[in-house]
Amino acid sequence: MKHRLAQIIPLLTAILLLPASAAVEIAEKDSRVSIENGTVSLGYHLKSGTYSATDLTSGVTAFANARFTVDETGWRPPIPPTRKWESSEIKDDFGSGKRLTITETPGGGYLPVKSLHITLYDGRPFVVLGFSVTNHREIPARIARIGIIDKANFFPGKKLTEPRLLRGGSGAQPNRVQTELSIVAHNNLLATGKIDGKRSSMVVGGLHYKEFLRQILLDERKGHFSVTIEDPQGKLIEPGTTYHGTDSVFLDISTADPFASLEAYGLAMRAANNARPKPYDFPTLCGWLVSQGSYGEGRPLNNSKELVGQMEIAAKSGILNYTPVAIRLEPDYYCNRNFGDTPQGWWNDEMWAKSNALVPPYETFGKFNGKIRELGGIPFTYIQSNMPSNDFALAHPDWMLNNDITRLHSEHPHHQPFVRCDFTDPAFQAHTLAMWKRLGEQGLGGIKFDYPETAWISNGGFEDKTYTTTAAYRKVFELCREGLGEKAFIHERNLGESLAPMLDVTAGIVDLQRVWGDSSHFEPEMASRIGLRWYKHRSVFGYYPDGKSFKNMDTDARRTMLIQVGLLSGRLELGTSFSRMTAEEQHDLTRLYPILSGTQSFRPVDMLIEGRTDPSVYVYRISDDWSQLILCNNHNEPHTVTTPLSGDQADTGSLGHDPAATYYLHDFWNDKFLGEISGKQSIEQTLKPQQALTYSLHRKKDHPQFLSTNRHIMQGMSDLADVKWDAETLTYSGSAKLIGGEPFVITLANNGHTATKVTASTGQATLATTPEKLTRLTIRTDANNEVKWTVTWVKAPSE
Repeated sequence: MKHRLAQIIPLLTAILLLPASAAVEIAEKDSRVSIENGTVSLGYHLKSGTYSATDLTSGVTAFANARFTVDETGWRPPIPPTRKWESSEIKDDFGSGKRLTITETPGGGYLPVKSLHITLYDGRPFVVLGFSVTNHREIPARIARIGIIDKANFFPGKKLTEPRLLRGGSGAQPNRVQTELSIVAHNNLLATGKIDGKRSSMVVGGLHYKEFLRQILLDERKGHFSVTIEDPQGKLIEPGTTYHGTDSVFLDISTADPFASLEAYGLAMRAANNARPKPYDFPTLCGWLVSQGSYGEGRPLNNSKELVGQMEIAAKSGILNYTPVAIRLEPDYYCNRNFGDTPQGWWNDEMWAKSNALVPPYETFGKFNGKIRELGGIPFTYIQSNMPSNDFALAHPDWMLNNDITRLHSEHPHHQPFVRCDFTDPAFQAHTLAMWKRLGEQGLGGIKFDYPETAWISNGGFEDKTYTTTAAYRKVFELCREGLGEKAFIHERNLGESLAPMLDVTAGIVDLQRVWGDSSHFEPEMASRIGLRWYKHRSVFGYYPDGKSFKNMDTDARRTMLIQVGLLSGRLELGTSFSRMTAEEQHDLTRLYPILSGTQSFRPVDMLIEGRTDPSVYVYRISDDWSQLILCNNHNEPHTVTTPLSGDQADTGSLGHDPAATYYLHDFWNDKFLGEISGKQSIEQTLKPQQALTYSLHRKKDHPQFLSTNRHIMQGMSDLADVKWDAETLTYSGSAKLIGGEPFVITLANNGHTATKVTASTGQATLATTPEKLTRLTIRTDANNEVKWTVTWVKAPSE
């Protein structure tokens, strides 16, 4: 049986990199130059300066009369510009193709020379849009808004019925599906619906990020559609120079399936930014969260000595047999104490010790990191992104924005300082990089950037005037990545505070973004903010909904949280200490590890169904014969969740399986076999208020097959390997990853056979029959081991 992620990932990649079937062609006719590849066509009118995009499969024009603008509002110049085009060959990670470049030179005035780059690939359904700008005047120019698709007509002459829009959320931005055809969205957008009764979809958004953000505007009343590449500060272009923009836009109007199109976009974004977000394949105990009475336990554990003590308890508890553990020390010390003098900016052991974060015998990060590593843990800490200590600003005024500390005396909200560091200043960059290198050499494994909004500097004041706001923001995280190295875990807590936008601009640098404010409870929208970004989750970023405490959670609530945080997110941050975690809580926690790796995430298949506020059905397709399901009751009363096994996924929210087959369904947490279901039927499960459960769905075979295990919530994907049926010897065999001292149970469907014997390469193995006439294979070992097992069968007599 082949179900390793290494074999799944190429299936996803195939969505993006299809075999070439149509070469790109560029031609001009009647002052209209077009670029097309048999799937999509874009045509630019050289006289009017407008362009359109058409899906050649359906013949539907997605937009028309789009302009390409640079800091323009639509004035009509007294002398018209001139336009010319050229073609060039392209070969990169997306394949081979051609680029059409349209260059517009103004007839006079002050506008720069601008070039629109339209790139198509052989046999690919998507378009890449980029730009260049030449400053042909004698004075510097700063460009801030590039209308890559500006004020276009959206689906001209057609009506998009049953419309659904999904914004490309980032950070803590809400991103539920909406039915209104008007939106202002950062990052990316899905628009899907029916045209003349057939599904049509558009996915558009940022591709490569470096110096600008992306914004998409759709105004149903005006019929306008715009995609802009912009920045509050803008990019400085010196006289006589050309700026070749790295930032680009992905556009797919040809893939009707909205799920496939979004997943292709996520993979393209991953490739363009070389994004490799690392899975947090371990729980993280947060020193701050567990110390808070409202969120955690209200005990003073947020210091180096107490957290080392928690790591010692974790090591003794046996949890390290299942997973590593991270311990995060948070020097959460703010300006409203000690006259505004804090560790921020200094970032050294002396100042962290003064804030009582580092205490003897672990009064340095070197000692704290070393002890946590010695005990088998991963040390994490915390930094306030751009909230410098007053005494640090006083010592280094030239490292502050505008070299100005004249408002140092002013009181302010703790996360809105008037005086901030300048991350474009070479000397301050060197200081910061040295700090990260020192912490990296001392064994620090990961960092949380708190209040990253403080590093979003809209008004400039940079030492290096060539930086945009976006580039300066990215620099904060780039320095950390360079100093700590590629193996470090970098966490961006972007909650959109102080009116800062929540953006994807750190793609390829950070590993994790948080989607919710400070909290330790769980509610359905936390899951949907992550679940509705499944196409970027694990491909470009990881997402999680802040830490969770087991207090006030009964068994059902705890397992619901573990399902949705563990499977949809994969990053679990704890507000329950190891000293107070019960054996039952630890048992349930360990069912998540190892977490999902690779780029595939659970797909929210019912997200487009009318009336769905939050998805209630998530599917992880392991093979054509096997899916893992999450069913969620997002209501405050008992509710029956229904999902068809087959049918059009976008229209019906189906699981996408074969209507001609029969399937087995097994409930993991309740360890309950739910019987056979025809592929033409629907699964119906009545769940308790706000409960979620996870299930395995297997196509019924003509020989014995496994249905589930008790070890891992993915029910065999992570803990079984090399499972196969030998028809000649009537044996069913495989290998299982066992934890010493814990019985490993495999539930098997007999399918007209009777198990007679079991062997195991080590340990003890037994067989038993359940009341449902299933077979239970139980294996035990004293130590962690990978055990090869074989069950021998005979054909059961016909009834």
